[in-house]
Amino acid sequence: ASAKADYEHGKSLVDTENYARAAIWLEKFSSKHPYSEYAVKAEMLRLYAAYKDEEYILSETLATRFLERHPRHPDLAYVQYMLGLSYVKESGAFERDQTATKHAIETFAKLINDYPTSSYVQESRRYFQKMRNKLAAHELYVGRFYFDHERYVAAVNRFQMVVKKYQTSPAIEESLYYLTASYVRLKLMDSARE
Repeated sequence: ASAKADYEHGKSLVDTENYARAAIWLEKFSSKHPYSEYAVKAEMLRLYAAYKDEEYILSETLATRFLERHPRHPDLAYVQYMLGLSYVKESGAFERDQTATKHAIETFAKLINDYPTSSYVQESRRYFQKMRNKLAAHELYVGRFYFDHERYVAAVNRFQMVVKKYQTSPAIEESLYYLTASYVRLKLMDSARE
């Protein structure tokens, strides 16, 4: 079959929400028609199919590879956005490791900075703030753990991080409360009054 026919078949699999089959088909497409005019389109479609199939590590890998291979492509904002969404999906609960959350923040910040006129900027800003709120919640969570275990210096460090870096997050008020309480426990009354 021609590259066009193979690409159209992959697209029809995506259109009918057969995302797993589409991702496999489009992977084969890339090795069968590496130099066709549809090769780059197929890469982007495979990225989308992997994401929709909830294969977020694969969609992250495909997006990263696309950004490296095609630094001048006109749809880089879209690929950057899909990379950010993949990290969002990988980021898990705020109590857990927040590496993916930090990657999401960096990815959305880069999109907002590099493609300010992109149609993905508004959504990226929303996710950017949401992920920052998650990091703030994580710092608060760890700080409270230290507070509850009477490790007040470690707790102060975490609560200060929220106060300094995440002014706009919902975690700010509780962090200020715990920061003050930690200073009181450490008998640092001047800091507590502040």
